[in-house]
Amino acid sequence: MKDTSFDPIDLFLRTVREMPDRPAVHVDGRSWTYAELDHLSQRIAAWCDAVCVEEQRVAVHGARTVLAYAGILGVLRSGRAYVPLHPAHPPLRWRSMLMRASVHNAIAPEQVHPQLREAGVDVLLDLEGLPSSVTQDNVRRSSEAYVMFTSGSTGEPKGVPVGRAQVAAYLRHICTCYGFRPEDRFTQFFALSFDLSVHDLFACWSAGGCLCVPPADGALQALSFANEQGITVWFSVPSQVAMLQRMRLLRPGALPKVRQAFFCGEPLPLELARTFCEAAPNAQVVNLYGPTEATIAITEQVVGPGLTERVVPLGHPFPGNLARVRSGGELATSGEGELVLTGPQVNAGYLGQRSVSFFEAQGRHWYATGDRVRMDVDGVIHFLGRVDEQVKLAGHRVEPAEIDAVLKPLLGDGTAVTVPVQRVGGTELATFIDVEMDPAPLFAALRERLPAYMLPSRIIVVDRFPHGTHGKLDRKALIERATHG
Repeated sequence: MKDTSFDPIDLFLRTVREMPDRPAVHVDGRSWTYAELDHLSQRIAAWCDAVCVEEQRVAVHGARTVLAYAGILGVLRSGRAYVPLHPAHPPLRWRSMLMRASVHNAIAPEQVHPQLREAGVDVLLDLEGLPSSVTQDNVRRSSEAYVMFTSGSTGEPKGVPVGRAQVAAYLRHICTCYGFRPEDRFTQFFALSFDLSVHDLFACWSAGGCLCVPPADGALQALSFANEQGITVWFSVPSQVAMLQRMRLLRPGALPKVRQAFFCGEPLPLELARTFCEAAPNAQVVNLYGPTEATIAITEQVVGPGLTERVVPLGHPFPGNLARVRSGGELATSGEGELVLTGPQVNAGYLGQRSVSFFEAQGRHWYATGDRVRMDVDGVIHFLGRVDEQVKLAGHRVEPAEIDAVLKPLLGDGTAVTVPVQRVGGTELATFIDVEMDPAPLFAALRERLPAYMLPSRIIVVDRFPHGTHGKLDRKALIERATHG
């Protein structure tokens, strides 16, 4: 009887058995076959068993090397969960994540070993440190797959532990619905600390395709990279394609080999989707939506000729999951309100903290997304905005309050308020402070704790903050000032 498990490691190992000599990943100028990647992951799993406590999480430095990809496989097959570290994030942010996830071991290139040791990681690894002999069946099961960290309003990142069953529920749908093939070549634009990368890896490896990894600075060359590598499955945030459009590179027929294209992480403007359809005339284009708490993506909308709204709808939930609109405390199947989700892809909660975003109702466990939507009578979900101040920058969730919390200790009795500002090239952040001081040390403090995409473009000093008639901070006035001066 054929194995029908959609556990990520089961999918990979099935492909290893059936297609060992096909290329599994092309990275850093070299292709590795499934057999080679499998052997490397076995050695990493053996290392995990030798030095790590059972089921203890292991950090994986997300540099674009075969070590990172084999590391994820090795950690998972050892029965542990991985915690990805973005290479460009400051070490203080790594330290916060490692502490919150109780990580004591990391898989990382040698050049970052000193920084990780300072963060309290005891055992580090590079390819030369791997065991040379392994057992063929060193595969263990565990409940947790990975922990991703998102921006938190308290000044510290929030950990989202995601189970292997939740990943399997996602892969069950995406791998059966979209017909990936062994000859497919997949993009891998997403950082490994971004949960959309999990789709890249395991949708590809489930089909026997080749994961094509561009260099770290390859965003501007995405189109030429795709054509050089013969990409057939594209996955990116919309803003990456918008950048290609602004550079006048996204011409009709520019991506003739792409047959499947997915977008996620940001609202997808219909005009941009149409432009991509012209650039990739042989592709089916799909808009996916899903917060990290609902495992990669949980709704889908195919871009077709019948769409007329300015932004492509979020569509319908994947089979087995439910979406409702919450308004006035009630959960409805149509109307406007906050989108709430339930089903096998929704995780249990945050790492080490309670949150009102997760709640129980109607005998189910729900996640409140903070996204304001309209659900029509056909059950199609249409994105309208946010119910809070959270913003998206290049697909990353950003809580402006996290920036303000980092600055607060430096301002004495002063206050910091960060707001989003819309520019021609996308959204940027501006921070207002009501203390007269040199912004240079403030920027330095932010760079020590926050990733580059969270840094405000400006710090603006005001005599006093504007307030509305009811005494509430007038954020719209701040946005207006930051936009027009």
